[in-house]
Amino acid sequence: MTTIRTAFLLTASVLLTACAGMSEQACLVSDWTTVGFEDGVAGRPVGSIGRYRQMCGKHGVAPDLASYRAGHADGVETYCRPGNGFEVGRRGSSYQNVCPADMEGEFLTAYDSGYHLYELETALRRVEAQLASNDREQHRIKQELTAIAASMVSNETTGEERVLLVARAAELGTRHGELSADSEALEEDRVLHERDLLDYRQTLAAGF
Repeated sequence: MTTIRTAFLLTASVLLTACAGMSEQACLVSDWTTVGFEDGVAGRPVGSIGRYRQMCGKHGVAPDLASYRAGHADGVETYCRPGNGFEVGRRGSSYQNVCPADMEGEFLTAYDSGYHLYELETALRRVEAQLASNDREQHRIKQELTAIAASMVSNETTGEERVLLVARAAELGTRHGELSADSEALEEDRVLHERDLLDYRQTLAAGF
């Protein structure tokens, strides 16, 4: 257990330092089988070892390519399972062509299903985000119109300022109307997206 724990801690150290550059110590003590496995499980291509070769080369250390490839192959077998393919697609993650030919077909079928679900959920979230944005802007407009109304009746407001306030109120009224029309169309889109998402989820449920 201690050996396994140490290997995973060393791997974590490698991955955490990969962006900033690996230290000489990390290059010397890393379990390259475990590093390869972690990259394979994450769906990274076997060519990822090039990053380690470049970083460790600065310290005069060469990664164990054979061990890395062996670990990567084992990791890829876990990554390329159809269930994981669906989850990878649902997260909207890209597929980097790491699966062997005998596993890729089922993986991609599941990946495409998950990715379509991701697209449907993303489309719905985008509409909902725009609706929320419109609502916030309309609320801000109402607040400004309230302030304008208060200024219009104030004895301290000059005639020239009232002219400008009237123009601004008209501008805000036009914008509020545009937002209302846009939100009405977005509400219709939301209904359609919700229906498409529900239908697709039901299709997925029926397939299991």
